[in-house]
Amino acid sequence: MKISKEVVRRAALVTYESEINICSYARSGKIVLQVTPEHVTIEAIDEGQGIVDIELAMQEGYSTATDRIREMGFGAGMGLCNIKNFSDFFRITSEIGKGTHLKMVIRIDKDFDGI
Repeated sequence: MKISKEVVRRAALVTYESEINICSYARSGKIVLQVTPEHVTIEAIDEGQGIVDIELAMQEGYSTATDRIREMGFGAGMGLCNIKNFSDFFRITSEIGKGTHLKMVIRIDKDFDGI
């Protein structure tokens, strides 16, 4: 199976941003990738504090990062925005005190519409 550099770049960016969020905000978590001839599916599932206001968290520049996270160069408030912008499909669910689940799909086959 051949995958374009653009699809690999987008999948890497989405995975990286998800990993940073897990490391910054959760007690534990995992990232699951599935690659088919049609698409790449990436799921980031964490056991963290949950997101109180998803709509607010999706706004560019909004961040709840601690000073420690910001000192490491993270917490600019672009993670979730980047994840959404670089995905063909994006879903986020979160439960306070339990965690957050992101599901992203990036099409490999531009004609694939079965998300």
